Amino acid sequence: MAEPFTNIQKPAKIAVIGGMMAYFETIMPKGFRDDLGRHVGAATAALGDEFMLDELGLWADDGDTARMAQRLRANPPEALLLVPTMATPPAAIAALAREAGVPVVIACTHDLSEITDAYDMRALCRHSTNVGATMLGAMLARVPDAPGHVVIAGFLDDAEFHRRLAMALRVAVLARRMKGLRIGRFGPVMPGYDHVGLNEEEAAMGGVEVIDIALDDWASCHAAVTVEEIAAFRGDRLPALLPEGTEWSASEDLERAIRMAIALDRMACERDIACGSLTCRGPFGVELPNGSIGCLATTLMTGSGRPFSATGDLVTAVAMHIGKYLGGATLYCELDAVDRKRDAFLVANTGEGDFAFVPAGGAATIRPAAAHSGRDLPGVVLAHDLSMGPATMLGVVPDKGAGKFRLLALEGDTLSPARTALQVTHGWFRTNRRPALDAFEAWANAHATHHGALSRGHLGEAIGWLGRLTGYAVTEIASGRSPHG
Repeated sequence: MAEPFTNIQKPAKIAVIGGMMAYFETIMPKGFRDDLGRHVGAATAALGDEFMLDELGLWADDGDTARMAQRLRANPPEALLLVPTMATPPAAIAALAREAGVPVVIACTHDLSEITDAYDMRALCRHSTNVGATMLGAMLARVPDAPGHVVIAGFLDDAEFHRRLAMALRVAVLARRMKGLRIGRFGPVMPGYDHVGLNEEEAAMGGVEVIDIALDDWASCHAAVTVEEIAAFRGDRLPALLPEGTEWSASEDLERAIRMAIALDRMACERDIACGSLTCRGPFGVELPNGSIGCLATTLMTGSGRPFSATGDLVTAVAMHIGKYLGGATLYCELDAVDRKRDAFLVANTGEGDFAFVPAGGAATIRPAAAHSGRDLPGVVLAHDLSMGPATMLGVVPDKGAGKFRLLALEGDTLSPARTALQVTHGWFRTNRRPALDAFEAWANAHATHHGALSRGHLGEAIGWLGRLTGYAVTEIASGRSPHG
């Protein structure tokens, strides 16, 4: 059995198919196919550290179709990467994509960046990658039940292109995983927070499944955690999960919080839960024997790749799931007060965090929850710095008018760590759309809930791709001011 809070994110399997048009081979020099194979290799060279690549080779004619179909059946991928090296007959490859049934990324990769006087018909045919990409994309759009696709274009020697290609594949994998996503509901929505839950009809809009955890099952799991397990976790596992230099001390509050953390990890593993929410300020938390608030538990779950919110906030748990996978770090928080001089939001919560957001040398602290979490409650709260740089506030809304989930993205930057009297995680978030209150109007008018998932990186483009591949609606709140918000 894996140690508690082992990161569950495994490299996704990506099938790679190169494309060419054998019709033009007679005018090409010797070693033409080897050259095209190197082209595909250069397009995928930067992907091997993150993904498991199953390279099916070049599709040149109908003789390659059966071989590739057999490979796709024997080794099913989570996404399909098509790399047309020139004009590429699309019908057979589109049929392979339909059979694979996974989202498709088409990499339109250019190895020629300067067109000189010597550019002839041979060069025109050899460097027709734009033609190949549009042929494949247009065919996929016409094949019934073909999976969704996105096209990424760039030069092979451009690092930004390789970054975008990796992100597009990440999005494709996430789009596949969103189908049937299992969301754990540990307790009903907290009273007064009715707008953050998901009922059965709303969950169906996103193709996700809510897994209700019975209070009796949860109480039994919580009670079954032994004092020996708590002591072992506190002595060995917890220090390994905390940023270096984290301030914390042993206490009854910490022991209660560890009990809840171990139980949450255990039940999430048993029920195969990808993300969820723990309503800890009631029967599922502080009212349990030896119970507590869930800040440590939800933070460690988020760190392990299974983000958890509080208060029964399932829609933001989905947003956190997206932000964690695409950006590597996500924080459950609110757009709180605005500092007018900075023109930035103070983002904060009541004690949760994601240690992946802590910068090198940043501060992190675990404190008893009493007097720091809005109520005098058992357990602990966390406070840590946020790394500076590009960030995106993400939200998810069940859009009843559209009959589907709507993804919300508000890009900006996290600034230098905030220094206030708050003893919970907080920071500055300056949106690209200015002033801050105009960005807030646009966010609220998109029907965002009061919590969001502040995630590392500028993810607006990626959220657009995700909407395309899942069929979700998308609202990206871009820079510039709109009179209608």
